[in-house]
Amino acid sequence: MEHTFTNFLSALRGAEIRVSVAETLDAMKTAALMGWSDRQGLHDALAMALAKTPDEKAGFTRIFDEFFAFESFHDRREARILDESRQSEDGDLLAMLRADDRAGLVLAMQEAAIEVGVENIRFFTQRGLYTQRVLQQMGVEGVDSQIQAMGGQGGSAGQALRESRAWLFEQVRNYVEHQLSLQGAATSRELREDRLRRSRLGNLDRRDREQMRRIVEKICRRLVTLHSRRRKMKNRGQLDIRRTMRRNYGHDGVLFELEWKKRKLDRPRVMAICDVSGSVASVARFLLQFLYELHELLRDIRSFAFSGHLIEVSEYFKENIADMAAEKVMQKVGYMPTDYGESFTNFYENFLADIDRNTTIIILGDARSNNTNPKAGYLKQMHERCKRLIWLNPEPPPLWGTGDSEMRRYRPYCDLLHECNTLNHLERVVNDLLETAQKAA
Repeated sequence: MEHTFTNFLSALRGAEIRVSVAETLDAMKTAALMGWSDRQGLHDALAMALAKTPDEKAGFTRIFDEFFAFESFHDRREARILDESRQSEDGDLLAMLRADDRAGLVLAMQEAAIEVGVENIRFFTQRGLYTQRVLQQMGVEGVDSQIQAMGGQGGSAGQALRESRAWLFEQVRNYVEHQLSLQGAATSRELREDRLRRSRLGNLDRRDREQMRRIVEKICRRLVTLHSRRRKMKNRGQLDIRRTMRRNYGHDGVLFELEWKKRKLDRPRVMAICDVSGSVASVARFLLQFLYELHELLRDIRSFAFSGHLIEVSEYFKENIADMAAEKVMQKVGYMPTDYGESFTNFYENFLADIDRNTTIIILGDARSNNTNPKAGYLKQMHERCKRLIWLNPEPPPLWGTGDSEMRRYRPYCDLLHECNTLNHLERVVNDLLETAQKAA
């Protein structure tokens, strides 16, 4: 049962239920104390040891019921009793099929599955392979030889054996598919997530948006864990002589307590200016979701959207989920011909004074201004006032500056210029923003 329990924990992790090493040890002790005869009691005890949130408790129950669907406690106990009672008998697969020993066959199937490592199945293309391996481990060749030898002369006994063999195949195939749904879930999810992370955001189907939203949340949780540090570093670096002397005045100058110089890790201020016309709008939606999910690490986030003219949309994203906020933004400034010059003029006249040397400006757009005046001078003044100006262009570099793209005119005023049209691109940009802030602190 230790092997079964290990596979059960693997299935839980595949369902994104976090199980630490310490929790694994606690759960194994719990299972040893509870035993395996009381299914509901074992479920409740393990749920208390392993599930930490309401969502995880619901997921735990689902995995528990699915994992032990073939692990009928009554059938396993009955199978062991039968197995012990016929230790002196033949007990091979052919004998069990002829005796219609269903409990014994289930136990033999589970033991054969352990021997061939069916818990390692990850892809649906492996179903047939593992089904045959389990059957071979059980000794199905002897049954097939007997059926072939009997030919059509076996009468009712031969027909019964063929039916039992077909039943066994169905049970093994179902068992393997069941293991795939448990053990292969994580791999299937990872493959799907990897595909979505590498897909161009402008080409995604609306049905993928909910999955993409969850992926962004997962990425942001990882970034928060990676970059969250105490804002003040204590007991590091140089000794602060003045503060140490003041702190120890009461000790007649004896330095019992030391004070170290502290350095503050400042959170960057961000202004995100997003083109929301055409396919660029999809990238803007996820960029803004990234930024607002990382509010713990970013001191101040202000967002602006434009196509024909520019408005501030910060409150939309603070008060609504990303999809709802994006719809409101599109109703305000979307679906209009893009005019970068006019939009930069709007920003210059209304928000330029809000930029300081701690501000990072992120501009997301393809720089295609429909042959209107690009007014690059306004971008130059924004660059001169801010800490960094990052331009994210969803088009591939060979297209920058072609046709009505004004990217070559804007490029001299960009500290960083990146192609950005996938979640992987967005993650790298945001990670770079956070790393730069920490290095500069």
